[in-house]
Amino acid sequence: MRIVDLRPAPVRCLTARWHANGASRPRGIAALTSRMADAWLARQAAQRPFPPEAPLVVSIGNLALGGTGKTPVTAQLALDLAASGARGAVLTRGFGSRLAGPLLVKAATAGAGDEARLLAATLEPAGWVVVQARRRSAGLQMLQRARSALDVVLLEDGHQTAGVGRHTDIVILDAWERQPGAGGDELLPLTGATAPFGPWRESARGAVRAGIWLVETDPTGLGAPNGTQVAGFSRSFRVAGDVTAAGAAVVLLSGIARPAPFEVEACRHLAAPAVAAVRCADHEPYGPRTLARLDRVLRETRATLVVTTAKDHVKLAPVWGSRPPLAVLELCVRWEGTPTLPDLVRERLDAVRRGEPVFC
Repeated sequence: MRIVDLRPAPVRCLTARWHANGASRPRGIAALTSRMADAWLARQAAQRPFPPEAPLVVSIGNLALGGTGKTPVTAQLALDLAASGARGAVLTRGFGSRLAGPLLVKAATAGAGDEARLLAATLEPAGWVVVQARRRSAGLQMLQRARSALDVVLLEDGHQTAGVGRHTDIVILDAWERQPGAGGDELLPLTGATAPFGPWRESARGAVRAGIWLVETDPTGLGAPNGTQVAGFSRSFRVAGDVTAAGAAVVLLSGIARPAPFEVEACRHLAAPAVAAVRCADHEPYGPRTLARLDRVLRETRATLVVTTAKDHVKLAPVWGSRPPLAVLELCVRWEGTPTLPDLVRERLDAVRRGEPVFC
């Protein structure tokens, strides 16, 4: 399969080095940068105000720079809470968008962030709203003023956000190891060098701030220190669109932080190997220049089908025109173990409703 990498050269070099190293102990300048990131984020966390009495405010984040599934986890958690009768909203920064907000986002809101638009399309049928705000505190104030009946607000990608109080932080652990403990295996979060020397926002110390660790496995028998609760999830994939046509020349297209896992999963759903994979920058806006470069690849490969991600599809669909049909590789989240992540959040929601303090 031909790889066409349209990302800027520095991004290609950095990401190749980052993802080759994985989780490891940083040294030298990288270790100093990691300590500085930890110190800065610790000061940020100390600036968080007490969360409001209502609604329950829960952040969903990670320690890595992208690719851990925050958006699909947020969407599935919101859908499950909505199914149990909870009224809520998702508050997102709108990374990659020039709109500062706060603004209420719909699937067709031009200029809004791709994650915000995808969440809006998913959650609107369930009665949940999505607000984009570069300053999360302003977005939360907007929700409190306009929608006083909310039960829950989910801060998408909010673990490192200061200035917004929350009752609970959920951290998706991208890497961890097991350590034998008295009550079973205990989780030890793993990270490595922080940006710009590595693919991490902060070291494993950042996981200590979270009340819930979400791991991609069955969490039965797994524990965490300091009373942190552990929940699990698994991923599955499905393709929305016809990818079974004989003789189809399929091109894979993504503008995400980690394109390789997407490409592997997409190929598993194809009747024949893809002819090319086009890698664009994370949160690629797909302007005229990028589309022109993409068109050259489609002509050269005689593409008859393009498979992309759900986040990319919300931006591509309005500008796709007469190009080959688009199919979407959709990521589906399933909760593992008991209690599940929605169970743990509902426990905290019930405590808030009873007027009990919830800060974990």
